[in-house]
This record gives sequence, structure tokens and C-alpha cells, in this order.
Amino acid sequence: MKERFKALCCPMSLQQEEGYQLFCAQKILRYSIGFLIIIAAIQVYNIAYVLVYTHGRLQSVPSRVYMRMYVIMLLLTAVGLCLCFFFQKRLPQHVRGVLYFQVVYSVLILAWCAGITVYDQRVSQNISVYLITAMTLSIVACFTPLQAITIYGVFLAVVCGTLPMFQPGQIDNHSSYINLTVMSVMSAFICCYRYYQERRHYLEQQLIEEQNRRLEELACHDSLTRLRNRRFLEEQMEKIYADCIREGKALTVMMLDIDHFKDYNDTYGHLQGDECLRRVAWRLEQELQPQSEYLIRYGGEEFLYLGIGVDRRQAEEKAEMFNRVVRELVIGFSDEDLRTVTISLGICTGLPKQASEWKRDIANADRALYAAKNTGRDRWVSYQKDDEESMTAP
Repeated sequence: MKERFKALCCPMSLQQEEGYQLFCAQKILRYSIGFLIIIAAIQVYNIAYVLVYTHGRLQSVPSRVYMRMYVIMLLLTAVGLCLCFFFQKRLPQHVRGVLYFQVVYSVLILAWCAGITVYDQRVSQNISVYLITAMTLSIVACFTPLQAITIYGVFLAVVCGTLPMFQPGQIDNHSSYINLTVMSVMSAFICCYRYYQERRHYLEQQLIEEQNRRLEELACHDSLTRLRNRRFLEEQMEKIYADCIREGKALTVMMLDIDHFKDYNDTYGHLQGDECLRRVAWRLEQELQPQSEYLIRYGGEEFLYLGIGVDRRQAEEKAEMFNRVVRELVIGFSDEDLRTVTISLGICTGLPKQASEWKRDIANADRALYAAKNTGRDRWVSYQKDDEESMTAP
């Protein structure tokens, strides 16, 4: 039966269900704190009223009963508030605890209201305390349909069954029974309706967020190679440089260019040229460390490598390795031309001093790249950041 309710009310994957439960837990805590504060204020007023009305003597049995009931609810409210603040600080780990807390505490509140309502029947047919609380809970709580039907159904039977026990003489309870039934059915219906609407709303929000994430990913990634593109460069470079300055980390910018790529395109055509770019990009990306190294398609057959915390020696080792793995792909030209695809690299490494200097570092790496091309290709040249006139090669 539980699975049928889930199927009817917006089915979710396991991950979505966990996210929805966290969403519900956050909402429960947010509403519960306000709800409990209001209940506490009402109980303080009720206690003060009884003390003033009886002049603090509490000599009659009803006054003592009501006083005990109000104090019990005040204590329950205090415990509930403490649990709410406890769960707020530890929410991700205690989602199920919040959901169980909601059910248990709602049952306790309804039981208390049912007790007050039944005891009130000694002098009147007033059932407003239970009705108002039942309706309020249907708006505040996040019950599942099964929980709502069970809780309101059980309390409807209990209250209707115990009303005559405290009434003096024979009293016509038809209006009370009708009001209790209508209000219980309405409360259960509101819970079911909210459950369905909130699940649907949550799924719609998740869909929108997923679509936005995909659009953002597409906007920052090259459609051919799936590498990050120049938009990522423009949006993130200053932040990356600022982080390196704050943490005192070295930063390596490396320009990579496929040698004789125009000849390769002229030999095989643009489709094979695109495949060559994909293979080179894929192979280079296999050698990156997640979160600290990035490979970006800079334009045409040019790529840009960004290494966070990569010093000069490590950058030169990385360049040697890049040269080697591309050669090992053995992407050949024609049978008459025995050349294979290689890459040339220009390196610029150092400790960044300003977040805005990333464009200058790219320009310096580009200078080193052209120096590598002019000295034979399939090699790297390192630009010395501390000495703008100095370049080294293997």
C-alpha cells in the first residue's frame, strides 16, 4: 500500500527521495519552531489565567487537572524546541530523526488536545481546541498520505468514542460528531494534497536546477572535445589566481599546439581533423589530477593547461609526459608522409602576485610556445617568470 501511494504521488529515484526528505526536514524545523513558540505562549497564558482565577489555591479538581495539562504541554513544548534546535545543527545526518520527531510530537499534541476536549465535555460541548489543532497540524506538518489517514482516523474514533463518557446526562452529540468527522477528513485531505503538490514542486525545481546546470556546463565546455572552453577561462581565472595568492601556491600556465595540424586537415579533411583533436584532448585529459589541473581548448588546435600547485620542475616533467603520450597515439599522416601528430608546448610557471596577471601569463606561455615551434617542434620551452628575458628548453 505504501508503494502505491508513492507511485500515485510523483515517483522519485532513491537520490531524489533522499533530497526530498531533507527538503521536508528543513521545512518541518522551520515551521515547528514558530508553531511551538505559539503553543508555549498559549500555555503560559492558560497557566496564568488558572492561577488568577483560583487565586493560586487550585482547590477544585478541575483547576488541578487543567493546571497539570497546561504544565505538561509547556514541558513538551520546551522539549520539542530543544530537539528542533538540536536537529537544526545536525540536519544532514538526522533527516529521519526529524521525520520521526514530527510524527511522534504531532501524535502527542493531538492526544493532549483530545484529552482537553473530552474533559471539557463536563460543562460544555466545546470541541474547538481539537478542531483548530487538527487543522493547524495539517498545514504545518509534512505527513505522508498513509500517516495522515492513520493519525486522523484513529483520533477521530478515539474522540468520538470518549465524548459521552464525560458528558452529564444524555446529550445529543450529532453536531459534534459531524464537525469532528468533517474536520478530520478535511485535515487528512489537506495533508494528502500538500504531499502531492510539494513532491511535484520539488521535482520541478530539481528539473529546473538540472537543466540550468547542464546549460551552464554546455556554455563552459567545448562541444567538440568536451574540454572546458574560454568562457570558463574568463569566469574562473581571477578566482583561481586569487586562491593561489592567498594559499601561497605556485601556478603553471602551459600552451599546447598540435604541430602541422593544417597539413593534417588538408590531407584527411576536417572530419578527420576533428577526430584528431578529440583523441589528443582525450589522451591529455587522462593525465590530469582532478580539482588541481585543467585542460582548456583555447582555440583551433591550441589547448591551455592550468596546474594549481605545480612548480617549474613538475611543469617540465608534465610537458615531457604530454609530448610522449601524444607521440604514442601514433596519429599518422599519409603513406607518403611518415610524420605522426606531435605537440609543442610553452610553459609559464611561478608564484602569482596579482589576480589580474593571468592574461600576461598566457601571453608569456604563448611566447614560449612559438619558441618551441621555431626550434623544431615536438618539444617544450619554459618561460622564466622571474626573468622576463629568459627561456629554457630541454
